[in-house]
Amino acid sequence: MSATSEQTIFLATDLTARADRPMDRAIKLAKTRNAKLVVFHVMEKGPHDKAAIDAATADIELDLASQDMKAEIIIESGNVVSNIIDNAQAHNAAMIVTGVARIDSLGDLIMGTMLERVIQHSPLPILIAKNRATTAYNRLIAASDLSSPSAYALEQGRAIFPEIPAHIINAFHVPFEGFLHPDSVTEEFRAEQHEHMKKFLSELNLSDKAREELSFTIEYGETCSVVQQAIVNRRSDLAVVGTHGTSGFRANRMGSMARALITYLPCDILAVRQPQK
Repeated sequence: MSATSEQTIFLATDLTARADRPMDRAIKLAKTRNAKLVVFHVMEKGPHDKAAIDAATADIELDLASQDMKAEIIIESGNVVSNIIDNAQAHNAAMIVTGVARIDSLGDLIMGTMLERVIQHSPLPILIAKNRATTAYNRLIAASDLSSPSAYALEQGRAIFPEIPAHIINAFHVPFEGFLHPDSVTEEFRAEQHEHMKKFLSELNLSDKAREELSFTIEYGETCSVVQQAIVNRRSDLAVVGTHGTSGFRANRMGSMARALITYLPCDILAVRQPQK
């Protein structure tokens, strides 16, 4: 997606201590793309009178002024999830930028139910800013199980960030490996995954040039560990993860791979939900 003044970056902020990270990233994206920035906040608790709204607006304006940025500021009350999605769509946003809920005492990410629900229901890509936006994104990695949702996520990632080198990482396991000869069987499954990858690449909705610029790696092992190591090895600062919408990303499915990747990967995440057919 090329930079254009018609593009809108939609920042959903909760004004907490960690909200500076998505704020910085949204500002950087808006500046580099010459895009409009919309800063949106939903007042969930406490009084929703003019004084409270003015205080929230002043906090946002202070952050914007510190980076010499102008934005449309919208503050509403009510349902957080529907308000975020409805307003982002109304502004024809390229993406929704937001952050994580908090980090626990062990340093692990706590996504928060609201973020999960936004990811579950939003037709727009969700950029989850975990780290400080010291530079523009340099390397994109796409965690892919070679499924349709992961293909759609990769296509959206390439459309939004066409200028960033992209690499696909695919992890595989060998069924019943404890009963089989490990080396020969693993290589057999690796070769099979290569054939699946070729088919996956050929069916992507990308230009020939964009497809040729993609690189990929197929690694044996547990998915989160393989992807984390690939991020470290390739110094990737943005990961694209496809979700499965209401059927595959429910809050009570704590073991879903998409949720695990979004939770534990150390870099920023672009979460993309494939539209339901």
